Amino acid sequence: MGRQVLLMTGLAGLLAGCAGYRHFTPSPDAVTPPQYKNAGPEPDNNLPQKWWLVYHDLALSELIETTLRDNPYSDIALMRVAEARAQLQVAAADRLPYFGGEAGAKNSHSSVNTPLGRLLGGRTISGDEFFVGGNASWQVDLWRRVAHAVEAAEARVGMAHADAHSAELVLATEVAVAYWQFRDANADVALLTRIRAQRAEAVKLLAQRLEAGLGDERGLARAQVELGNVDVERAEARKKRTLAEQELATLAVKSLREFAVPDDPDYHLPAIPAITPGLPAIILARRPDLAESSQSIRELLAQEQIAETAFYPTIGLTGDFGFASSQLKEVLRSDSRQFSIGPLALSLPIFDGGRNRATLDLARARYREAVDLHRSKLLIALREVDDALTEIQTSQDQMQVLTDTLAAAQRLALVAKSRYDEGESNYVDVTAVECETLAAERKLTRSRTEGLLATVRLVGALGGGWAADEPRQVSSLQLERSRSR
Repeated sequence: MGRQVLLMTGLAGLLAGCAGYRHFTPSPDAVTPPQYKNAGPEPDNNLPQKWWLVYHDLALSELIETTLRDNPYSDIALMRVAEARAQLQVAAADRLPYFGGEAGAKNSHSSVNTPLGRLLGGRTISGDEFFVGGNASWQVDLWRRVAHAVEAAEARVGMAHADAHSAELVLATEVAVAYWQFRDANADVALLTRIRAQRAEAVKLLAQRLEAGLGDERGLARAQVELGNVDVERAEARKKRTLAEQELATLAVKSLREFAVPDDPDYHLPAIPAITPGLPAIILARRPDLAESSQSIRELLAQEQIAETAFYPTIGLTGDFGFASSQLKEVLRSDSRQFSIGPLALSLPIFDGGRNRATLDLARARYREAVDLHRSKLLIALREVDDALTEIQTSQDQMQVLTDTLAAAQRLALVAKSRYDEGESNYVDVTAVECETLAAERKLTRSRTEGLLATVRLVGALGGGWAADEPRQVSSLQLERSRSR
């Protein structure tokens, strides 16, 4: 009767566990629009894996590749990938049975003052014992609890790969931003130096005219104020250039004292590259933050499935086999063998105070939260692409207008110089027109820089460049680096 009661109790518990399980349907993937609002008709993305090559700037390419090779954040990302892979191996090991071996020896001597000793008439039991053998255990994964744990570990590996790609993308884009800021400030310093020369010449001429009684003091004072303003702007441009160069040195892990960006007097900012973003659906595979978010959803779904398996029983099997003898020379004889199989352990939840239900509800809430966050990140990513495309188009439109403005200012400067050569105008008028020309050139340079910076933001919004057949994994630059160490 007692065995029947135990059997019925176990069956009731099993049914209760099955009743607690309810299949949970994952939330659907986020829907992407068919195309970007501000993109052209080109369907394919033209961004290469080494996206910085589209600028055709050797100094920029060397800085980015040096940074990706030497910056410690690259090492940190690689170590996180290694950690995740090790955790995956640990989780996968639970799928297989465990086998262990043991060997030992002991000497024992029982007390005569114990009940056993008195029973033996005041004699002791003493002697040596030698043993050698092994043991095994296996948890049967009937409900795929271990399989879901492996799935979660694989998702963490995917997250680590996405994090490594994110680290590379952030480092590369930070270098590109600092580089264009340096080039912009350097060009600004050169233009302001030329403007200052023109303003200083105007101050000198106005002072001479005032001494000769041909001018007024207000014109001289106004020219001196303009000269002072140029000096202030040039000092600010020099500060920006220095800060950008120091940022590049830090990213490239170089000494600030010894580092310098190559300075070619004939350097000109490159044209704004034409980057086609491709289809919005591509962004799901290329952006590392979205890839990491997707892998996080995968992990949380596996955790939810693990929580569901808590309502089912667990089954474990253990066993031992070996040899034991009081004589070392007899320990491996067939009559010295000993073994045991079992217990075959069955564990099932009957009453847990609602712990399993609460754990399942928690896992499902975390999963839903991750899905909603992923959708939000996708919307932000799509907006960032369109924002960058708008900024690029605006810069190109401004450059067209400023190019025409600069051409008109240059023609006006030639007319002013011609009138001065013919004695129809004074040199103050010439310097004023030349200053306007240089100011227009400065605006054009600034607009080109804004366009270049917008392309960097577009690269970041798209998730960088990828080879057509490259899987989502650590970049080739990082893999080459890891093999060399």
